[in-house]
Amino acid sequence: MLGGNVPAVALVFAALATVFAAVTLRDYLRTEGKLTAARQAWLRMTFLFAGVVVGLVAWHTFFA
Repeated sequence: MLGGNVPAVALVFAALATVFAAVTLRDYLRTEGKLTAARQAWLRMTFLFAGVVVGLVAWHTFFA
């Protein structure tokens, strides 16, 4: 395990969520705030991976 109580796979998912958030921010800055389909997709991926991280940490904390 890496990081004490956090499983290693959760760190990988956290890194992916960070990458997707950065891509979302880049798209936001390029389009000057206009909502695009690409940004909406990147944002959904960010929330999906962040949700997986929260679930993994919660599972490891309460059930492992």
